[in-house]
Amino acid sequence: MKYSSRFFLYAPMALFLALVLGVSVHWWVVASAFSARLAAMNGREIAPGVTMHYASRTISGFPFTLDTVFREMNFEIATPHGPTRWHADKFAMHALTYGRDETIFEAAGPQELSWTRDDGTRRTLAFAVGSLHASAIEDRTGMVRFDLDLVGFGSKALTAQRFQFHIRRNIPRDMFDIVVTANGVHFLGETRPDLGERIATASLTASIGAAEAFDPLRAGTQRWFDAVTRWRSANGTLGVEYLSLAWSEMTMNGRGTLLLDAANRPRGELEFRISGLPAFLHRAAKQNLAHGPNTGVAGSLIDRGQANVVLGFANGIVTVGGEPADTLAPLY
Repeated sequence: MKYSSRFFLYAPMALFLALVLGVSVHWWVVASAFSARLAAMNGREIAPGVTMHYASRTISGFPFTLDTVFREMNFEIATPHGPTRWHADKFAMHALTYGRDETIFEAAGPQELSWTRDDGTRRTLAFAVGSLHASAIEDRTGMVRFDLDLVGFGSKALTAQRFQFHIRRNIPRDMFDIVVTANGVHFLGETRPDLGERIATASLTASIGAAEAFDPLRAGTQRWFDAVTRWRSANGTLGVEYLSLAWSEMTMNGRGTLLLDAANRPRGELEFRISGLPAFLHRAAKQNLAHGPNTGVAGSLIDRGQANVVLGFANGIVTVGGEPADTLAPLY
């Protein structure tokens, strides 16, 4: 066999083996560094005001992904009136060792959310989900997109067939684009609103203006409530382009603009057009639901009986058509 023949025979094999070796070394280096970083983060702040703690972890995915499975995962987020905690028995993260900086998250089975109310009392919501998938995409400035898809939510307070949340940074417009949808929501027990215990579909398309105010938050260098305060000071707004709530008997479609006042309460107006109102009014009469001023949104709708209404938010008061309907607590 001539030398040139041997070269064309062995050179591709040698190149392939070198490529495999390079990929293997790269994966082990990245995996080792990632494992060390996770160990250093356990029980400590991973961002201002955000703490992570887990009981154990395993890393796999050789040679192109990092698949990390956590046991007894806990996230704690600081708020002005106390911590909010989320617990999952099993939590997974998936990331590519090559390509764009995208991380996929998964959690399923029993989970628990606990938070501190304005009066200092603690509340806990135990729930289970069929599947929970989320993804986050980052660039050199921080997170630029986040997507969440939750299927089969169940708890003693409510159940839902599906919930989706999408947000992305729209740099040319200095906005965040938001899309939220929910299907088959059923309120249980004390959470049942007078408007109806079932929402067949709900959808929201909106945009958050003055998005630059959240740049430190996206970069992981600022607490979320400090970022919201910065956004409020920059006259940031939530532009509701489309909001639809399809209850059992009626459908409410609205749009408008909201912002936060100095006490962190919503301020602004949402204009709604209601279809199917007679069916709701019929049920309200049969159940003798309270109506009139200061009896909630449902009571004000019963009192007015109009298909076009404006929900106003100002000074901690919710109004329907200019009449007081309910009070507003600070969002944080």
